[in-house]
Amino acid sequence: MATITREEFFTEFRGIKEELKNYAQEKAEKFWTKEDLTQEEVFTAIEQRVWLEIAYVFFLGKQINDYWKEFDRTTVTALCKHMWEEAHHYEIICRVLEKHGYTAPTEPPAQHLGWENLHWEALGKDRACAVAVWNCSETSTTTTHDIVIENCRRIGLPDLARCYETIKKDEEFHARLGEMIVEKYVVTDEHIENAIWGARRLREEMIHYYDTIYPVNEAV
Repeated sequence: MATITREEFFTEFRGIKEELKNYAQEKAEKFWTKEDLTQEEVFTAIEQRVWLEIAYVFFLGKQINDYWKEFDRTTVTALCKHMWEEAHHYEIICRVLEKHGYTAPTEPPAQHLGWENLHWEALGKDRACAVAVWNCSETSTTTTHDIVIENCRRIGLPDLARCYETIKKDEEFHARLGEMIVEKYVVTDEHIENAIWGARRLREEMIHYYDTIYPVNEAV
């Protein structure tokens, strides 16, 4: 028997997502609204952030390949759409990186290997555990898009702002999709145990992630 009920799982799961959304927003506001924010600081953050886009192509491809027979048809096709959009995000941001003289990442940033490894570990557990992990991760970004878009324009990066306008729209769909899959497919005690394990671990990784990509020296 699971150590928590399904109702308790969803209470904690959604609580973790809200905590991460608030944390991400706070870190993003402190970083992006700095009066002396430079384009070099922005692209240093973006080089790390854009890896998540292509990483999700790999994760979703593995999930579809391994578990597609356990999902209904509309879920499978929605996951395919999600995967294509992540590839598109990687492409459009990398074009901007290269335009400004930076390099598109082709391997996980060393400081985010915990995030990377957690997703692969979750994929090996069951059909919904990995969704619980990526849903927490992706939902956490939804409070940061307007901040990113506004301040990209403020410091003279309208091309990057346009990328994040596209990403903002797509990520709203991704967040809803992940929530729907978790609601529909976390049904057994084992699913509950695996999904809450993944969400709790993801919480730790995302706090580290935002601390790393959005470093801000606190006033003493």
